[in-house]
Amino acid sequence: MLTFLHLSDLHITTMDAGTQFDRDVKIRQALLDDLGIEGRTNFDAILVTGDVSYHGSSDEFARAKAWFEEVRTKTNSNPEALFVVPGNHDVNQKTVFESSALWDLHQALRDANKSPEDRLASLEAKLKDPSLDFLAALKEYNAFAQEYDCPTSCKELAWVKFLNGGKTLQDGTVVRFHGLNSALLSDALDKKANLLLADFQFRHFGTDGRYVDVVLCHHPHSWLIDGNKANDRFRTQAHVVLSGHEHDARCYNEGGSLRVFAGATHPSRHEGPWEPCYHVLRLSVDTTTIRELSVQVETRVWREKDQRFCKELQGDGAEFHTDRIPLKAWPRPAAAAQISTSANPTVPVSSPTEMNAPTMTPDVFAAARRKLIVHFFRVGTLSRFQAAINAGVWEEGDDAFDGQERWARVFERAEKNEKLKALWDAVAKEDHTLAGQINPFTKTL
Repeated sequence: MLTFLHLSDLHITTMDAGTQFDRDVKIRQALLDDLGIEGRTNFDAILVTGDVSYHGSSDEFARAKAWFEEVRTKTNSNPEALFVVPGNHDVNQKTVFESSALWDLHQALRDANKSPEDRLASLEAKLKDPSLDFLAALKEYNAFAQEYDCPTSCKELAWVKFLNGGKTLQDGTVVRFHGLNSALLSDALDKKANLLLADFQFRHFGTDGRYVDVVLCHHPHSWLIDGNKANDRFRTQAHVVLSGHEHDARCYNEGGSLRVFAGATHPSRHEGPWEPCYHVLRLSVDTTTIRELSVQVETRVWREKDQRFCKELQGDGAEFHTDRIPLKAWPRPAAAAQISTSANPTVPVSSPTEMNAPTMTPDVFAAARRKLIVHFFRVGTLSRFQAAINAGVWEEGDDAFDGQERWARVFERAEKNEKLKALWDAVAKEDHTLAGQINPFTKTL
């Protein structure tokens, strides 16, 4: 069984932080206390479906990062467990408003007279245009998300990731996470059916029976211009779809995929009913009769009267929402799960014993690279500089770039020049949690 924590719509601000007027502190502390209960720890993944911040500012993301570290520590989850996608509140709306080019582009892409083909062609041209930073309003979000290797960029709007350590469901089925950016066009004029995903974000989708596909997308498909097309993808190529935004916790099955809508961790007190909540998902595979994915969703809701989070019962009185999703028949791997970073090529994941082998598959390499990135950002800024210098991947002029671009260049250079092994060793000297762990880059592709 794999267990995931689903959080959404935290809306973290620095307004009144550290004062008696910061009323959300007790909610976050109560959530931490609730997570400490047996059965809600050791999460295999912490999945955050957007609206981490309220205004998309760097100080809000810094506060969010500190709280996520509390969540990780309280639940004894690995540093690499957190995966995140952006929401509309993670967009710095001031940046959009002050850029007439960006504002005009948003409205042009929303033009109801545009055909889907014209809209896609126009978006592609703008994403490739070096004179316009199409994702400028997500700059602070991306600096935050980069530390979890989950940024969104003009070159790669969506991401696909896997669990660390080769974790699989009990029959060897690999869980594949897809992170989508539904906040591309987010601005002050957001409303239903005027946001956009675009076909580019479904590049990694597929229907391979060796995977269970879990999608993270902040906005439900009804908020998207291309929502019907996106929903078709969800129905046919996803097993579980996690969303936020509407602050209405609910679960239902549509076309063979389970939709899990999060209640907000911090909804506005002007909303009604005001009910902070979060989800715990437990996934397993049942082959008793036919091969099925069994999903159990536990909803935990804040009760003002009790001053704590409590289990929310389902409409039929059940303690959990349960769903069984048919999986395609497949030949179970003989020794190890199969994993792929795309819908087509497939390569084996090494078992712990095989990790000492002299070769590394592309996907094991990608997982190791992500772990290195996460731990690299866990050390202080000075330690990062020192690690990059010691590994021989720092070049004069790198400090002319901002943090996100600077470190992206360092990692690209380390990979290109086959210096990831040296960078791992340099980071391990700064991060004691890597001490004693085998350097995965001692193997070759």
